[in-house]
Amino acid sequence: MQWASLTGGARLKAIAPCVTTTDYYTTPWYSDGGAMSWHTIQSWSTTMALVEALRRGDGELIFGLGAMVAEPEPHLAALPPSHQPLLEKMWPWWSDIQHHPARDQYWQDLSVIDHAEQVTVPALHIGGWFDIFAANTARSFTELRARAGTEEARNGQRLIIGPWDHLNSTGVYPDRRFGMLADAITQDITGEHVKFFDRWLRGNAAAEEAAAPVKIFVMGIDQWRNEQDWPLPDTSYEPWYLDGAGRANSSAGDGLLGPQPPAAEATDTYLYDPLRPVPTLGGRIMLPTQANAAGAVDQRKAEERDDVLCFTSAVLTEPLEVTGHVSLTLFASSSAPDTDFTGKLVDVFPDGRAIYLTDGILRTRYRNSLAEPEPLTPGQPYELSLDLSVTSNVFLPGHRIRLEVSSSNFPRYDRNSNTGGVITAESADQVTVAVNRILHGPEHPSRLILPVIRR
Repeated sequence: MQWASLTGGARLKAIAPCVTTTDYYTTPWYSDGGAMSWHTIQSWSTTMALVEALRRGDGELIFGLGAMVAEPEPHLAALPPSHQPLLEKMWPWWSDIQHHPARDQYWQDLSVIDHAEQVTVPALHIGGWFDIFAANTARSFTELRARAGTEEARNGQRLIIGPWDHLNSTGVYPDRRFGMLADAITQDITGEHVKFFDRWLRGNAAAEEAAAPVKIFVMGIDQWRNEQDWPLPDTSYEPWYLDGAGRANSSAGDGLLGPQPPAAEATDTYLYDPLRPVPTLGGRIMLPTQANAAGAVDQRKAEERDDVLCFTSAVLTEPLEVTGHVSLTLFASSSAPDTDFTGKLVDVFPDGRAIYLTDGILRTRYRNSLAEPEPLTPGQPYELSLDLSVTSNVFLPGHRIRLEVSSSNFPRYDRNSNTGGVITAESADQVTVAVNRILHGPEHPSRLILPVIRR
């Protein structure tokens, strides 16, 4: 609502948006790579519909929606995904979201960040590394710091990112605990609000005198750090190359990851079956449940699958800090006219835990433009760029860096049917299995690009 009010004529002096978005397409409803954020759409819509049904006192709707909230898995797995009669009845915009899978004029008109020059107020951006809005929170700060409509607004942008997800700001997860300082309470976020508003509402310039523009929690060393900008000015974007003999299927395979370009060409192959998707394990889930947790979750169960390629570094002998925007370049082909490719960055601990850090997905029809889809030529290799969002983590000595590559992350994202058709309208008997290949070597330098900080 704070962002929306900026274009609605409201007379504001400052705002403090927390875990929210300036671009409704890339978050929360779709993604930077064009895949639908299925778990977010379905779970949020169902929960809000139940609240509305309770307000109305509609017993039939309360019963039906209550069952969907209590047992969401069958509804998340249903095909076609758009066929959700109760939600269609409750929310007219349910169909609007389904009918605009590209970032067309519908989404552009709703976007705030497309019109950054019209923003004329300082903003305190607060987010979490495991929040679904993590990348947008960071990018909103960066874009407004550069493009906001007044010097005061540009200089008044502030950013705080902790080891939190959309609902949990304690820094405590079953597979990873980030220490007492990770809790938002210990960092006095309310006090940060007070200082910010004292500066911009009361005109007390001294209130923020000692405040840095950026405050981030660096995982691995589990410490807060003040910075002067985002991305960090001394970032070095370093490639880590995919390597191996072509049998990277699962963490037991031969996939390697390293800073030196590989000497030989190889191809890793796997089958992507939309009816057998790779399950979501933690990460950026908006409304976590027992079946779909959020945050820093161990990925070993997913890494046992033969449709998950794992590329793992040697054991580190020195700490390596990765802070900023992570990306992935893949040379890939598919037997299908459209498919998805996913990438996930994982911190492998000495005890074997493979802890989620960040991830991303690319729907290949949107490889050149989110607004104008283009089919693949089956069997033809393409150079693809995947946005893996943001993180801040020090990989400690004794740890390993791992990249997972696959074609699904369900139900976090919807399943690509591999047909090139209208995904939300296709039934189970219409989907096809894709043969997907990742090429790597001197001629096809597939690589993970890490934002490395060396101080």
